Order: sequence, then structure tokens, then C-alpha cells
Amino acid sequence: MMSLSAERLIHDSREWNALVTHYGLDCYYEYAYFELAEEPSAVPEMYICPSEFGILIYPYLKRPIAGTPFQDITTPYGYGGPVFIGLWSTDQVQEVRRHFLAYCHAERIITETVRFHPVLQNRELGQAWCDRAQVIQQTITVPLTDPIDVIEGRFSSMTRRNIKKARREAVTVRVARPEEYASFIRLYRLTMDKHQADARYYFSDQYFRQLQDGRLPAELLVAERNGIIIAGCIVLYGQQFAHYHLGASDPEQLAVRPNHLLFAEMIRRAKALGKTALHLGGGTTRDEADSLLAYKRSFSPQQTEYALGTSILNPLIYDQLSEQHVKKHVLASQNWFPLYRTPVRQLSRRGEESS
Repeated sequence: MMSLSAERLIHDSREWNALVTHYGLDCYYEYAYFELAEEPSAVPEMYICPSEFGILIYPYLKRPIAGTPFQDITTPYGYGGPVFIGLWSTDQVQEVRRHFLAYCHAERIITETVRFHPVLQNRELGQAWCDRAQVIQQTITVPLTDPIDVIEGRFSSMTRRNIKKARREAVTVRVARPEEYASFIRLYRLTMDKHQADARYYFSDQYFRQLQDGRLPAELLVAERNGIIIAGCIVLYGQQFAHYHLGASDPEQLAVRPNHLLFAEMIRRAKALGKTALHLGGGTTRDEADSLLAYKRSFSPQQTEYALGTSILNPLIYDQLSEQHVKKHVLASQNWFPLYRTPVRQLSRRGEESS
């Protein structure tokens, strides 16, 4: 039996970030990333449990459930989940979990959603943390420890041809200036419209301002042709890894292959900055044949699994809230978790459903 007397909660951003720096955690664990959440009522909270064999660090958003005295907790959009530093066994994880659940019950927290980090691969011990951990999709990682010519040699032949085409068409890539975020935002929303993306992917102007204000290690790379920005991507930088976060392009300029050159230069820049891997993320669906996943795979054959951990901590209240939500709304999805937060289909002026 281990002593858990040192377990505590952290809300102060300075203490939070000091732990992130000390333990070399990824950018998704920084306090500024949690501030990006588009939910003003959500509270960033970090649970830590030091012990004689290591430390567990678990940051999450604690969210009130509107119209109720209850709350839930979730990893923000992106990746994260508990980090187990040191030598942990399943039994030790479960013992800490029992203490954490006592806190959750006291706080009326009824569900937990964990977006496990594909590159950290914290799902193995995380399975002992959650009720359920399910692989959602494959994602793509570009290892950056080899020389750049070896890394680029793993690109597919079609991708290499498209990169050459972009250069022949006078496409260039550079780091954008702060005022150029407006051009990227316009292209990003065009891209979301083209793909008929869910409402949750239409981030606010405030979201983008926070990405560019310097509190989070992020930068915007843009592809330019004839002095006009035709594509761009926002890249996040952790102490060890880089992450492709958001991308966009002008639908009318896709023929000159700006995205292929943009990705190639993103890889080069992450390598030059000393990162050991660049995580490109996955596709838009769970299908192995997803076209976006196939595109990303053309830059690297290394696949990493993205898993979602879920826990229902109060089944009775969960069922009640979910039943109310289902009865009241037409849902945009049938497999969302938690069910009571499933996005709702909107009705057009003619009374037709639209997501």
C-alpha cells in the first residue's frame, strides 16, 4: 500500500507550467493550451500524485453541465491524458484511481473523457485508469531522428513529384507574420465549408488570437504564390515533438500542390528545431481508406493509434441526462460520448434538419 498524502490539485498557471517544464511534457499539457478551450465556464485543473516510484500528472478541463449541479471532465480538443512518470504497475494505477474517484464523487463529476496521446502512447497504463479505452483511428507520425534526406526518401513517389511541381509553379513556404493570420482564417473557413465540417471545427477569431499571442509555442507556416497566400498550417511545438494542428488551402489553387510543399517544409522546420517527431494526426473518418489519412501516410509509413478513454462515474445521473437530451433534440451523431453532450442537428428555416 503506497502513501497518497501528497496528492493534490493545481490551478495556478505558474506552478502548472513549472511541472510541464520540469518533466518535459508535451505542448498539449501546457496551461495555455487548456485556455484555448472554447468553453468559458470550463476550469483547467491538474491532478498530481507523487509517490516513491514516480509521479502521475493528469490535467483536464472540469466543465459544469448546464442546468444541473453536476460536472464532467475531459481532455481538450487534441491529445493528452494521464502521464505516468517512473515505474508504474497496473495495481498502483488502480490504487491512485480509487482516490481520484472519491474526489470525482465529492465534486459530482459524472463522466470522464480522455483523449490519449498517440506519440506518448500513454494508453497502456491509461486502460487501467478508464472504464474503457477504444482505438478510434490511426494517426501518422514522422520520425525526425534520421538525416533529412533519409526522411524525405520515405515520401511516396507521387508526393515527391507533387513537391517538385509546387516548386516549378513558384510556390514558396515561409513563417507568417502576425497580421497574416487573417488570411489563414479565411482559407481555413473555406476549407471547412468545402468538407462540410462539424460546427466544432469552426473555431472563433479569439481561438486564433490566442494561438498567435505567444503564450503557446505555435507558428503559422504559409504557402505563397505570386505574393498571395494560398495555403497554411498552424504547427504546435512541444519540448520533444511538433504537431500539425490546423491546415487550410485555397480550393482554386490545389492544382499547384501547395499542401505537399507546405508539409515537406513543415517537416524540415521541425527537424531543424531539434524535434524528434512530427505528429500529423489522422483522417476525417475512422476508415483506413480515408483520403486525408492516405495523404498524410504519403509522408511517413509510421502509424500510431489514437484511443479514446471513457468512464461513466454516476450511471444513474448519466442515463437521466442522456435520456433528456435524446428526447429534446435531434442528434447529429449516434455514437458521441458523453451522450448528453452530443451535438444537435439544427433546423433550417423550412424546418429541415441540417448538421
